[in-house]
Order: sequence, then structure tokens, then C-alpha cells
Amino acid sequence: MTLNTVLVTGAAGYVGTEVVKQLLELDVEVTALDLAKPVYAVPWINVDFTDRAALESALDGRNFDVIMHVASLPGDTGDPYQMMNVNVSGTLNMLEQARRLEVKRFVQVSSISTYEWYPATKFNPPDYMPVDEDHHCRPKDMYSTSKRMQELLCLTYWWQYKVPTVAIRLTAVVGAHAKGGGRGWRVFAEQMAEGKRIEIPHFTAEELCHYVDVRDVARMLIAVAENENAVGEVFNCCGPRAVRGYEIAEWVRELVPGVEVVYGFPWSMAQGGEIEFSMEKAKKLIGFEPRYSMKDSIAYIKEWIDAGGLREDKPAADESYGNGVDSPKE
Repeated sequence: MTLNTVLVTGAAGYVGTEVVKQLLELDVEVTALDLAKPVYAVPWINVDFTDRAALESALDGRNFDVIMHVASLPGDTGDPYQMMNVNVSGTLNMLEQARRLEVKRFVQVSSISTYEWYPATKFNPPDYMPVDEDHHCRPKDMYSTSKRMQELLCLTYWWQYKVPTVAIRLTAVVGAHAKGGGRGWRVFAEQMAEGKRIEIPHFTAEELCHYVDVRDVARMLIAVAENENAVGEVFNCCGPRAVRGYEIAEWVRELVPGVEVVYGFPWSMAQGGEIEFSMEKAKKLIGFEPRYSMKDSIAYIKEWIDAGGLREDKPAADESYGNGVDSPKE
């Protein structure tokens, strides 16, 4: 399917910004839906998608080939009602609009945490590795549960209403311009720029974890939107291979000679253990393979720093659903 008109929710966020960028490079007509102003100059719908009536009114008379639902709370806010309202009811509202507008594809951004692994929970080893899409889903926190509920809603809208949906499960997303769910990499970039001490998001040098470059995430969102074989499916979205803590440390030292590398900062999903995911389903069904290695991702962050990214790309307070974990302030 050729992409012509695409609505991107969370278009001002970490992943959403890269999605908009790549769509524009393909000459796709992009519309942003976010509570924050998008980085790129595209038509912007400033509406709260948890408000069903306001959302429907904002989308009246509009037509899109594809809705890419990127917006989501990027972590557990500690407020179960907020988690359900934004991540679940908000997704339901977007699916209803997809049904009403008769879109050709609805792409949901989900999370590897639907299997269980999320930094806020104690690590429980997988049944097998690499983990593929047939592995049991066993979420144990509100964030992971809400992401699994998003997937189930998407699948139900395909099975029951024939809305052509697809969901992709992101592992930890790495890249420049980090904010929202990737804000830990903003801290990493700041430490890299200072050049004295860098905290690696692993308990130990041997911990094995799987990441994905933000550029590959956007590439995969576009790939599943274009390919008919993706409809009604859920896919893992991760990098070419899992990496150990000492590998990240080596790549950092190559880029920042003399820097002190410190372990023990567990914002990886492996939590000191080992986790690895499979991309075979995406390769076989839609011919998609990740392009960027973790080494590439770290180099990308360094290039962004050297180009003045930290000075020029100061993130606003994480107040929108596309950017962070808090509801908009009145």
C-alpha cells in the first residue's frame, strides 16, 4: 500500500518526531495530533484524545489512509486511573475514529514489556530465547498491562470490525533528541558531553539486553503500514542483536577516551539478567530487518551532541501524552 495521508498521534514526542521526519522524507502528507506543538511544520490537531467528543469533532471531515498511534504514557505514573484513561481508553477512542474514518491501516505502538519485562518490576527469566511473538504475555505492572490491553483492543477491532490494525512491540528505544520514554538517554547524552563519568543502564558488564534505534522504529512503523501481510499481527521491534554492558562501555570509550564507565543503573529490561528478542516474524512476513546496531545508536547520539544538539534541542517539560508521564497542566 502506498502511503498518502497519515495521522500521527504523539507527533511531538521522541518516537513520533522521527516518524514524522521519515514520512516527510517520503513525501507523505502528515498531520500531527498531540497536546504539544510538533517539531516539524505539519498540520497540527491540538486535542486530548482521551476526550471522545472533542476528538471526534476535531477529526470530522478529515480523511487519512493510516493512523499511527504513537502517543502513550511512557511509564507507570503511579495513578492506575490515569494509566487506563490515557493508554487504554485513549486507544479505544482512536480505534473508534479509525473505524469511523475507514482508514486502510491503524498502527499501534506497543511494548516488549507486554511479555513481562519492565525496569519497575523484578526480572523473571523468559521461557526461552530469543523471545518471539509466541512467548506468553505475563505483564505485572500497570504500564505493561495497559500496553497489552492496547494490543488486544487492536486485535479485537480487526477480528470483530475488520479495522486493519497492527501492533509493534518496542524494546528500549535509543537515539538522539531523547525525551519522554527515552529521557534516560538524554541523561546519557549529557554525561557523554561532559566526558567524565557515564552511567551504563545495566547492573553488570555481563548483563544482556536488547535495544532498538529510534530510526529503525520509524522505519518499521512505515513498513507495517505499507504491507498487507502485517494486518492483524503483532510484531517485535528490536535491533539486530542483544548487547552486553561491557560492549556498550567499549563503544563509549572509543567515542569519549578516558571517560569513567559505571554500571549499576538498571533502566534496562534485563535488570541484571539476560534478555534477547527475535525479529524473524517481521523478516518473514513483511521483509523488514533492523538497520542500526547499538554501536550505531551510540555514535548517533555522539554526532548529535557534537552538532550542538543538547544546546539546541532543550526538551520542554514532559506535559503532553506524546512526551511524558503527566497529564497536561491547566
